[in-house]
Amino acid sequence: MILAGRLSLAALLLSAAAASACNDARAKKDHLPPSSSALPPPAVPVLESGDAGPVAADSSQGEAYRGTGSIQARQKAELGPKSTGVIAAITVAEGDRVKKGKLLFRVDSQQASLAVAQARAGLDSAKVSASIAELDYKRTKELFDRGSVAPATYDQAKSRYDATKSAVRQAEVAVSQAKKLAGDTAVYAPFDGVVSAKLKSVGEMATVTPPSIVLVVQDVDVVELRARMPERALRRLQPGDSIELTFPSTGEHRSVRITRINPTIDVRTRTVEVVAEFANRDGRLKPGMLAEVTFGAGDSASADGGAPKPASQAKSP
Repeated sequence: MILAGRLSLAALLLSAAAASACNDARAKKDHLPPSSSALPPPAVPVLESGDAGPVAADSSQGEAYRGTGSIQARQKAELGPKSTGVIAAITVAEGDRVKKGKLLFRVDSQQASLAVAQARAGLDSAKVSASIAELDYKRTKELFDRGSVAPATYDQAKSRYDATKSAVRQAEVAVSQAKKLAGDTAVYAPFDGVVSAKLKSVGEMATVTPPSIVLVVQDVDVVELRARMPERALRRLQPGDSIELTFPSTGEHRSVRITRINPTIDVRTRTVEVVAEFANRDGRLKPGMLAEVTFGAGDSASADGGAPKPASQAKSP
């Protein structure tokens, strides 16, 4: 009996010691810091265009930058007449695609025709005067050679003849210029593009001075994005870097590379202009279209040359 009692007491002591050890281990575990895998990812600071306030950390590798810009045509021509006249024909409509050299419009320039007629009349008059001066000069020279007239009389006759010959040459130039203006009644497309605006109609007067704009042609096969980014982005932003574009009007996303960076800063907004030139052969992007621009960690790795991407493939800003 005594032995059984001692064994029961020992078992109780062992159980108490084990329970105490478990409690100590649990207490230590409760005081340990959570594992790194359970921590939320660090937030990526975003710097908006025009934000002149302080932003996170000197280390800019985690910063993302945002700005806004718009699409512009690579080439744009506002076309008017080369000579003043009434528009006789317009061969295109707004939205038409045109090839370089295509006839766009023609004016009926009565003013140019009148200028040619006046120039020709001036030339005829100059030739008559020159003929008279030539006869007078030859007669005076004969008399001078025989000693019948004074040297001053001969010099005057020669000067008149020389002046009339010069007047004929000037009148010939005037006729040539008038003919050229009269022949420039047709206006042709200066490059491949799209007619983006028609500002006058057939029957309206189109003048050289002040200049009348009849048609506007733009090359939209290659477009430019011009966007303003925060000045702070210059610590990382370089030509050749990739930027992400989102077009709110269509929901379309594109990744393009920066072509150049404007060398000046806008002191009012503390922003810098960046330019990206890229293909737009499908014509989906229109001049004036708004674009939201993002540049940040990992954005400079690749670019797709401006090809559109579905919204599901776009990076979250």
